[in-house]
Amino acid sequence: MKIEIAKSAGFCFGVKRAVVEAYRVLEQKEYENEGKKIYSIGPLIHNEIVTNDLKSKGLIELNDINDIKELKNEKVIIRTHGTLKYIEDMLKENGNEIIDLTCPFVGKIHKLVSEYSEKGYKIIVIGDKNHPEVKGIVSRAKNDIYVIICKNDINNLKIDKNSNILLVCQTTTNVNNAQILVDILRDLFYNIKIVKTICNATENRQEEVKKLAKSSDVMLIIGSKSSSNTKKLYEISKVFCENSYLLSEKSDTKNISINKDAVVGVSAGASTPENLIEEIIDNVRNEF
Repeated sequence: MKIEIAKSAGFCFGVKRAVVEAYRVLEQKEYENEGKKIYSIGPLIHNEIVTNDLKSKGLIELNDINDIKELKNEKVIIRTHGTLKYIEDMLKENGNEIIDLTCPFVGKIHKLVSEYSEKGYKIIVIGDKNHPEVKGIVSRAKNDIYVIICKNDINNLKIDKNSNILLVCQTTTNVNNAQILVDILRDLFYNIKIVKTICNATENRQEEVKKLAKSSDVMLIIGSKSSSNTKKLYEISKVFCENSYLLSEKSDTKNISINKDAVVGVSAGASTPENLIEEIIDNVRNEF
C-alpha cells in the first residue's frame, strides 16, 4: 500500500491562530483570579475533538441566545466563523471583554459588506445560508442582501440589472461552483463589483484533493462531519475517486475496505488536528 498525504491537510492559518490563542488564554488562568470564566459563542471550530478538549480545560460554550444575553463583565471568545453583529454589540454593551478569534479572511468580508451596504449597494453572497460564517456576514448588511448557492437561486433574485452590487463568497465554498455562479452574475448585472473572498487555503486544498483523487485508488478525507470545508473536500474527491471516505475519528477505519496494493490519498479539513490525521493513517497501515 502506498499512502500519499496532501501537503495542505490539516489546520489552516485562521484555525491554527484561534486554537493556539484559545489554549493560551485558558492556560494563563488569570481570569480565575478575577472571579471570571471564559466563554465562547458557539464552538470555536468545527471539530469536536478540539472543542471537547477546550471544554475540559475550562472553556464554556454557549449556543442559546438567552444564555448569551446573561453574560456580563466576562471574558468571551468569538469563534473563527465570527458571530452575528447584534450579538457582538450586545456583548460589548454588557461590559464583556471580547477575545475576537474571527478568521481574518472572514473579518475582511464583514468589513466589505458593512462598507458597501452603507453606500447603498445590494450584496450577494455565494455560500450556505445556514452556515454560521454566512449568518455573520449577512448580519453586517444594512440593506438588501441575498445568499445563493446554485443557478436556481440566481433565477429567483429580484434585483434590477442596473443596481450597484457587491459579490462576495463564503471563505470555504466550492471554488468550481462559485466560479460558475460568478460568470453568470457578471453577465447578468451591469454594475457588479466582485471581490475574491474564498481563502487561498481553501482553493489550494480543493485543487490538491482533485489532483490526488485522480491518481488514487482510495481517498481518505479526515475531519468532522459538521465541517463545511471538509464536506466539500469529500464531495470533490468523490467525483474523481469513487472509493472516497469521510472519516471523523480513528475507529471509522473499520468501516472501509482497502486493497493492500492500493494507492491511498489522504487529505483533511481546515479544522482537523494533526494528531487525528496521524492516528487514522497509523490505523490504516496496521489494519490493511
